[in-house]
Amino acid sequence: MKKLLFILAIAAVSCSDKQPQVQVQQTEATPSTETISEDIDARAIEKIQTFYGKYIFGREEATDSVIAQYCTNALAQKLRDDYNNEFADGGGYAIWEFRSGAQDGEDIQEVEKIEPLGESKYLVHYNDMGNKGVLTISTVVENNEILFDKIISSAE
Repeated sequence: MKKLLFILAIAAVSCSDKQPQVQVQQTEATPSTETISEDIDARAIEKIQTFYGKYIFGREEATDSVIAQYCTNALAQKLRDDYNNEFADGGGYAIWEFRSGAQDGEDIQEVEKIEPLGESKYLVHYNDMGNKGVLTISTVVENNEILFDKIISSAE
């Protein structure tokens, strides 16, 4: 009975016009650093997979606009310089630096796995005509876009 009277008393007080209204402000939850990092990793992995699928192992040409969409100016310049060192005619990009260098082999060209290494670096395991390869791609975020900044080849 005492509980019922107590509840009724609280209800009466809360319904009274004399009580100040308490406004509760809803604050938008900010994502944690870990969530943001996971999102960036997922976006970077998707971008690497797409780049390999279309331009490295695919049939689409890595034009100036494609390289600008995927690479920083510094990496684009390095790929351009490396191409010009190999071929006198110039005007291209050394996208072979994302591959094993295989000329012949099995009809397998695929990314097998991409591992986030932290600090915006990703280890890409690929099979290039039966030649297993590993490459580290370092990324940066510019204007909310993930771009490849450096590539480091390594033996698997």
